[in-house]
Amino acid sequence: MKDIKRIVSTGFWNDDKVLNDFSPEDKYFMLYLLTNPYTTQLGIYHLPIKKASLELGYSLESVMVLLDRFERKYKIIRYNQQTSEVAIKNYLRYSIVRGGKPVIDCLEKELKSVKDISL
Repeated sequence: MKDIKRIVSTGFWNDDKVLNDFSPEDKYFMLYLLTNPYTTQLGIYHLPIKKASLELGYSLESVMVLLDRFERKYKIIRYNQQTSEVAIKNYLRYSIVRGGKPVIDCLEKELKSVKDISL
């Protein structure tokens, strides 16, 4: 797998939700969602629960609880269990540093691989 760099703004630590609502486990999980090996520029990607469990060192049940919390309580993600796809809300707002045609082409290409278009 190609090693891709992902940018996480230092502002992450000053975000009101992160400061006031997130537990240490939530912060770890959010950083994982933003930087794991399956992420895309689009912020919608295939993330099987078993892989996340192995990489995080959590049980399958713990990962499912975290996904549910981030979807229902924080409303930061949507997860489709049938396609194992996760979509991170407002991902593009925080991940795009430079724009232009190469970025647009990349996003359009990644969009074609999304199985659940409602994400």
